[in-house]
Amino acid sequence: MSIKNLEHCGKLIHDCSQEGERRSDGRIPAHPNGIPVSENRWLLVYATRSFRGNDDDCSIIYQLRADQPDGKVISEGILGQATDDWQIEGLQPGVRYKKLNRQPTAFGVPKGALINGREAPHANVFAVLWIRVAREFNPTLNYVMGTDTALDPEMLRITQVVEWTQVRLNEAEDDIETIRPPEPLRQVGYESGPQFCDVEDALYVVSNMQQAIPYNKDCTEWVEMAGFSGNHSAALKHRFNSSRGCYEWTETGPFIMEDKGPFGGGHLVRCQDEWAFVRTYMTINGHVWSGRGLGWIRLEDPFAQPSDADSPPELFRPPEPATRAPATFYLCGDGVIRCFCGAGPSSPYGLERNPLFCWDIDPDDGFNASNRRVIFDTFEAGLPIRKFARPMLDMPKMLPCQGPTQYLVHRVIATAMFHEHTHTRPEFWIFPPLNRAEIDSFGIYYAKITYKETKPTPWSYPIADEKCPNG
Repeated sequence: MSIKNLEHCGKLIHDCSQEGERRSDGRIPAHPNGIPVSENRWLLVYATRSFRGNDDDCSIIYQLRADQPDGKVISEGILGQATDDWQIEGLQPGVRYKKLNRQPTAFGVPKGALINGREAPHANVFAVLWIRVAREFNPTLNYVMGTDTALDPEMLRITQVVEWTQVRLNEAEDDIETIRPPEPLRQVGYESGPQFCDVEDALYVVSNMQQAIPYNKDCTEWVEMAGFSGNHSAALKHRFNSSRGCYEWTETGPFIMEDKGPFGGGHLVRCQDEWAFVRTYMTINGHVWSGRGLGWIRLEDPFAQPSDADSPPELFRPPEPATRAPATFYLCGDGVIRCFCGAGPSSPYGLERNPLFCWDIDPDDGFNASNRRVIFDTFEAGLPIRKFARPMLDMPKMLPCQGPTQYLVHRVIATAMFHEHTHTRPEFWIFPPLNRAEIDSFGIYYAKITYKETKPTPWSYPIADEKCPNG
């Protein structure tokens, strides 16, 4: 199995059509994801972003597109709305807070899909998840305060949740309609009260930037990695409840790789008949990141509780990619595990998030990486982003494979903001304000990867004019 062709296609989403989320409102499309919702419809989800402070994420937007992820936009709307004046009980009086939404993901079985040759009763039910959290907002300076590592823990405890909504493609297939409105994600049995799941003392949970993947063969159960307060990672299982017609968070796995050292966020990938779990190894103190690279282990089941008799899984620390950037990991359409991220030591510019690279990962060779490819490079592409504005090509997402071509979506932004600011990580940098040409170049970009051969997908579609079996 191998890649036949990798073509970067430029910008996919330049502007949002929704009031308050447009470029004229100081916001741009960023942080994308998406899934197929029928044989010829795709649901893309993304977060808008502004540049009034670090991680100035805004609202969650959806697009329904025809035929392919880059097909005609049929409809667009808002799933989660940002505000600069969020009234929050229990926080500091007299302080204004921004409600921001970030890292959207989605999962579900497309409308009309067949699984094992039969109609899937849970088809056309889709869950869309994102993180909602508060940031202190200074209206005089028009400035949104820092990142999670610099925030008040009490503010995170009160405001940081995963929100999710469940939707379906309407009968005309020209829009989506709501099955369950947005609500905080809570495990079954913990629908009310301060404890939201069976993890004791958890202050909050944050969903992974990668979309959930099927846990069982009929796709009635889906698994995603999540982060818990205290820098813990555990798997969440979402199971379809046929009597309610929706997905529920039913199970939480044990914390993974707790004894292996200081790590960042975790990701889960199918690895033959097992699972591969990977975390970036780093510690964060304020804006200073130490450590660089990945740690991998194999798991038979991310929900199995370890016993005293179990041997700890072997930890693999391959030399590449030596990254501190947000990285994503997918079992791609040709059956190869790949990592997508930037990496400072591999960059000809010494930039952590430019270019955006792709590596093949070999689980049978200590998860060593090979075949490094450049997905996109802002300087080679001629984008007018100055080097000292620190261009960032990140949040790469592989959309589910349908046919021989698989789409990769990512954002292009910069560390610079609307105003001059300083940034320490660990060097002391002074960033001048963004200019108009740079802002115009920001947005959601994409590439197409075509394979020589592809693996079977979890579902198929009926042959035209052939009655779908019911038995």
